[in-house]
Amino acid sequence: MKRFLDLARPFGKVSFTTVFFLLFRAAIAQEAEIKSAEHLMDQDKKKQAIETLQKAITTYPVAANLYYHLGHAQLLAGDKAGAKSSFDKGVATNPKEPLNYVGQGHLLILDKKGAEAKLLFDKALGFGKKNVGTLQAIAEADLADKAYAKDAIALLTKAKEYNQNDPRTYLLLGDAYLIENIGGSSATAYEDASALDSKNARAVYKRGLLFKRSKNIPVVEEDLKKAIAIDPEFALAHKELGELYYQKKDGPNAAKHYKIYLDLTDSPEKDDRFRYAFFLFMAKDYPKANGEFKALSLKPDVTPTTLRYYAKSLSEAGDLSESQKIFEQYLSTKKDSLKASDYSNYAELLQKQGKDSLAAIAFQKSLELDKNQPKIHQTLIDYYFKKKRYASCESACRAAIKIRKQPFFNDYFNLGRSLYLEKKFPQADSAFTKLIEMQPKITLGYNWAARSKSRQDTLLTEALAKPFYEKVIEIGEVDKDKNKADLISAYQYMGSYHMIKQENQIAKGYWEKVLALNPEDENAMEAIKLINTPVQQQKPKRK
Repeated sequence: MKRFLDLARPFGKVSFTTVFFLLFRAAIAQEAEIKSAEHLMDQDKKKQAIETLQKAITTYPVAANLYYHLGHAQLLAGDKAGAKSSFDKGVATNPKEPLNYVGQGHLLILDKKGAEAKLLFDKALGFGKKNVGTLQAIAEADLADKAYAKDAIALLTKAKEYNQNDPRTYLLLGDAYLIENIGGSSATAYEDASALDSKNARAVYKRGLLFKRSKNIPVVEEDLKKAIAIDPEFALAHKELGELYYQKKDGPNAAKHYKIYLDLTDSPEKDDRFRYAFFLFMAKDYPKANGEFKALSLKPDVTPTTLRYYAKSLSEAGDLSESQKIFEQYLSTKKDSLKASDYSNYAELLQKQGKDSLAAIAFQKSLELDKNQPKIHQTLIDYYFKKKRYASCESACRAAIKIRKQPFFNDYFNLGRSLYLEKKFPQADSAFTKLIEMQPKITLGYNWAARSKSRQDTLLTEALAKPFYEKVIEIGEVDKDKNKADLISAYQYMGSYHMIKQENQIAKGYWEKVLALNPEDENAMEAIKLINTPVQQQKPKRK
């Protein structure tokens, strides 16, 4: 009553009844403004909430409690300096309003000055220890530092004794128990808050966040949807639901709810727009994703991660040249902390454009950062061999063999062929020997070993290739159609070898086998003709 009389003095001789009525109406109006601001905060419209409270203060400049709620909103918006100014103005406006002392103490808690904060809290309680609103405000301030969570629970337990029907007390109790990892009590408190106020979306939302900790995804989804059903504009519920669908790999729904959140909030966090773009990318809605990524890429503080996904999204949309441009911007932005995958992704983009030589360079840079990438080694082996860069192919084969627990048959085949084409025949022999060890029942290894030996014995004087071609014949004749090419090479060699040894009938038999597989083989026909011609009729070829 004294507080009303103090406020009534400016009205002069106006009757007490009139003053009381006016003050009562003002108090109701102020409470409505506070409720409106709290609802705006639930919708993550912090700026609007602050503006609402600032207007209320303009209308009711002596209502010191409004300064507390303004400071509280500013604090939640991250404006500590603004919050301090509001709390200080509230104290100056009415030193007997306890809430602003709580606000000042809240700031001290954030600054790790708990002892100083307690003095202010005690001062606030001195104006009425059974004031539920003061107890709630102090408890919320304590919850800013988990070290004081138990103190908050004690204060809220008292508040519940004084008023068992205030849902805010149970909401804060749920938060306090959550900090203390007492999940069952936290869930019960949120459920009690919801039971007291069925239109309170925050209680259901908070219960959903509690079950998020235990990864009970179905319950989380159900609670978030309930919160949205209660208040379709509850922005933070849409945001959490978007994150939930991301975890479920449901890109379209993740993007949908994040878009709703962004449309509702006036205070998005720094990374929220990127998250939305990423969810669109995840949903394979590349045109929309690229629109979002482009806007982000033009900002002076664009992050490397944004550029990376923008490049990927452009690539998926088929805009390869622009993707390359953005990827190169990403590489230059993050050059001091690039990963092997960065270069391999860039190389794959270059491959899509047919820029294989540039891709090979990028793949090589990737291997410099991480040698253990078998797939890339194989890509380089295939590329270098195709381009007849046999020395590079040899190096790539050796690197692949070194990093594999069990080298592939093709590793030694490609290594051997590269060495053969480099004319490093003894080294090629070693590779083909390994090939034969790995696959002793096929002709391939024996045939290439024979070819390598032939290049080291072009006159067949040492018959280095003979045992290998004999093995080709032994294995190959089991399925002549399958091994036709290798058999022809072997028969030709054996025919030539026996002709040099003047064992013409044996040689003739091999040449006839060549013709059986290829009747048009001119070498075989010429050799048989020569064998069938009497010696005295054979004319030496002109030099």
